[in-house]
Amino acid sequence: MLLREYPYCVFCGNKNFKKTKKQSLKSNFYLDAIIEDLNLSKNIFKKIKTFQCKNCFILQNSPWFEKKIAKKIYSNIYGQHNRSWSNVLNFLKYGKVPYHGELFEMLNKNIKIKNYGEFNSPFMGIFLNYFLKELPYNKKKYLNLYFNLIKYLSSRQVAGKTKNQQKKDSAKSAKSLKIVNKIKGNLKRKVNKFLITDNSSLIWGQNDNHKSVNSKSFANELLDVEIMNIEEKIEIKFDLFGIFHTLDHTYHPQKILNYALEKSKFVVIYCHVNKEVEKQHLFSITNEFLNYLKNKKIFSVDLTKIINKKYKSPELYFLCTKQKNLKNIIDKFHV
Repeated sequence: MLLREYPYCVFCGNKNFKKTKKQSLKSNFYLDAIIEDLNLSKNIFKKIKTFQCKNCFILQNSPWFEKKIAKKIYSNIYGQHNRSWSNVLNFLKYGKVPYHGELFEMLNKNIKIKNYGEFNSPFMGIFLNYFLKELPYNKKKYLNLYFNLIKYLSSRQVAGKTKNQQKKDSAKSAKSLKIVNKIKGNLKRKVNKFLITDNSSLIWGQNDNHKSVNSKSFANELLDVEIMNIEEKIEIKFDLFGIFHTLDHTYHPQKILNYALEKSKFVVIYCHVNKEVEKQHLFSITNEFLNYLKNKKIFSVDLTKIINKKYKSPELYFLCTKQKNLKNIIDKFHV
């Protein structure tokens, strides 16, 4: 079976849903790839209906793909996170950071940040903004970083090569790493950066590669991001934790949000809020979700209209905390 029923809310576990109006099937490159690789008819997507949870207000597709099919979609069929890699390539080639309006400046103006974490995807949030502060853009230096990091990280892939080839690759690897370290020698690090992963089958992971280099390995070397699994015992407390287009790419979104709220003073979240959930997604957050947080005594502020960003599609940015003594900082963001 390709599809399975999801009779409960994947966020809060509630079984009380209301059916939304019938949605049109909109083609996109994910659906096109799914249809082609799995040899499907578009008619199968007509079986996928959208419901809204009456408790936390998320939108959820059901029936939806079996877990093994979902894993195949995000590891084999479309294993590379195109948008994430495009972000870092545009950054290294042109000095452009991911577009979040004035979010980065506003967060750093109002919150003292020493330890900063993000969830699952390294190039969707504000890691690159911090790197730009540490090493101001210089096209020659940035391109040197890019090419030499690719050479270094791919040079260790020696399976099938002769010992002589391996020896040559090792020499090239050492040379590339030396260049990278020399460029980064002038870095002025002010913020400790951490990437927390959960290895969900709903997220790009093992095949999130560019030129045979995985995104997490690239982020670790370029940005000095420390990578940790959510199941590890992590003693670090964060000042800010970012979840950028990744809360809807895990089977355990409530666990992830609770983890972030327990580990961090503040949590900033960015997500789609389309009324029509695309068929490659199991669920989507909504604007009404902030009412659910309020009922759970989680203080939040909608940043969507505050950060001066021009939107091409419905999106939501919000900042939240569980700590009542920090509510005064949250209130500073209100218009």
